[in-house]
Amino acid sequence: MTMPFGEICGQDRPVLLLRRAWAGGRLAQAYCLAGPPGAGKRTTALALAQAVNCLAPATAGPAPDACGTCRSCRRIAAGQHPDVTLVTPQEKTVITIEQVRDLAARASLRAYEGNVKVWILDPADQMQEPAANAFLKTLEEPAGRSLFILVTTAFTALLATIRSRCQEVRFDPLGDEALRTILMRHGRSAEDVAAVLPLAGGNAERALGLDVVEERARQERVVAETWGALGSVPALLEQAERIGKDRATLEAALEILLGFTRDLAVFRVGEASRQLLPADWPAAGGRAAAAAGIPLSATLKIHEAQAEARRRLAVNAQPRFTAERMLLKMREAMGEKVGGAA
Repeated sequence: MTMPFGEICGQDRPVLLLRRAWAGGRLAQAYCLAGPPGAGKRTTALALAQAVNCLAPATAGPAPDACGTCRSCRRIAAGQHPDVTLVTPQEKTVITIEQVRDLAARASLRAYEGNVKVWILDPADQMQEPAANAFLKTLEEPAGRSLFILVTTAFTALLATIRSRCQEVRFDPLGDEALRTILMRHGRSAEDVAAVLPLAGGNAERALGLDVVEERARQERVVAETWGALGSVPALLEQAERIGKDRATLEAALEILLGFTRDLAVFRVGEASRQLLPADWPAAGGRAAAAAGIPLSATLKIHEAQAEARRRLAVNAQPRFTAERMLLKMREAMGEKVGGAA
């Protein structure tokens, strides 16, 4: 079995930071692993939990790690260790104050069989405000040997007082080589990997569960519906309602739209840059229709409107309002072309 930190692909910097802190006895009480979905944050949190509770850790050398094979490591990997708790949303897709109160009560107890009690909150930004305030009190008055690991795609959505008491560890989207390695480990053929990589968006979880035909159709639909809605305000508001019905839906739509406008900008720059695009770009259907007649200047304004929407969403802006604002800016950038070329 490969050792836990050694299994993590494409995140050398955050893994090195955590390895050094653990091996050097300098771990903070609380970490916030922040970055895009599917980047390996929860996997890294579990690897750190294994490291601090491993019965035979390898702390010497340039790559300290848990053994991955002892009883403690195996139980953590299986989600069965009594001192490692994953706290996830339950009621109404949020982490409730009852969950946090239970965490606080149990954190005051000694570890049952490990060295350190580890609490992984994922996604931490889904704590209700009362729960977040209760968790803050736990951070301010730690009891016993506990390590808190917050996992989030929206670091700035956490209370500022919680952020200030956690060490942020930033994750980046996974590159193609890391995704290729992960897919091959799971037995995917080279043909499957080549089809999945352009659609995965740096997200390993998506890549592993992707139906290529279905995902292409979904992306085409989001692009076509979005550009098609720019021709009139009523249609624009209807599309804002569809893609902005909740945070997760808007995040997914933004990922598709940002990827499309990024590729469109490359396409507009010139022939020399087009080798950077997926082989099928622009594909038949929604993307090709949306690409027709959009100049580079408008493309850049559209991309900035989408990037602004992502930034606003990261600080807990209301999804429907954020979608409306973005689409109105896209319509403005399109100018006179919204009536026909889109």
